[in-house]
Amino acid sequence: MINPQTKLYQLTETSKFMMSFVLVTREDNVIVIDGGRPEDIPLLKEYIGGRHISAWILTHAHSDHISGFIDEWEKNRLADFDLEKVYYNFPPLSWKENHNVPDYRYLCAEVDEMLPAFYALEPHLGDRAHVSVQGECITVDEVRIDFIYSWHDGLFANPMNDASLVFKVYGPEKTVLFLGDLGPDGGDVLFRESRHLLKSDIVQMAHHGHMNVSMEVYAEIMPEACMWCCADWLYNEPEVPSYLADGESLRRRGRIRMYGTAVTRKWMDILGVRTHYVTKDGTNEIII
Repeated sequence: MINPQTKLYQLTETSKFMMSFVLVTREDNVIVIDGGRPEDIPLLKEYIGGRHISAWILTHAHSDHISGFIDEWEKNRLADFDLEKVYYNFPPLSWKENHNVPDYRYLCAEVDEMLPAFYALEPHLGDRAHVSVQGECITVDEVRIDFIYSWHDGLFANPMNDASLVFKVYGPEKTVLFLGDLGPDGGDVLFRESRHLLKSDIVQMAHHGHMNVSMEVYAEIMPEACMWCCADWLYNEPEVPSYLADGESLRRRGRIRMYGTAVTRKWMDILGVRTHYVTKDGTNEIII
């Protein structure tokens, strides 16, 4: 089957927030990004539609991004998916040996959330498993994907979010930058190392649009459209929600530059962005 256009589907959430994308190529192959939680998988399967999955990219090891993938493995070894390759790059379990970090208990909680379950299944993936590194490029039909950031040791204030894979998708008509859940520190490293690669037509807003990369990063991207993986409560979050009100606690944890979605939305207004794809409004179809 030949499709006339390359389509990216930004799937709406079934769980309270998550991230899930399905890209369908002109040759009718699929690239999946994350997938969300177990309750989000039925919608994911609907948009995959039984097609061959050439690449399934897992951005980072948080439950709202990869627990659906892990649950499908634990249920039936991914029997419902025609899967060729899984692309990921997660920190090691040995991260917990780093005691000299801003918040050791938080680091342990981050490592323990999803990494043990993923590393338990990883050997069984065999040659379907692929650890992606910064600078790597893959091609699926007419689509090219460049990985421009992978986790850097030492970023422990916001450990798992700052371990997100960042990659740029080149479609026939548009470029799309996926930032995963990258936070301020990871965003600063991305800016220093890969600033020249950031310009893109569309950007997936880092960490659902809050507590994310700096304005400098978005200004370098200069997107014409933004993709927000946000339920209504998150998209309309104030600049300083209650859980970010304790500035002293944030300082102790090394997380000073943490703000709600309202700040990021102001940045996009300043940059002149007029097109916003938001999951609170349903699943979005985007031609790339």
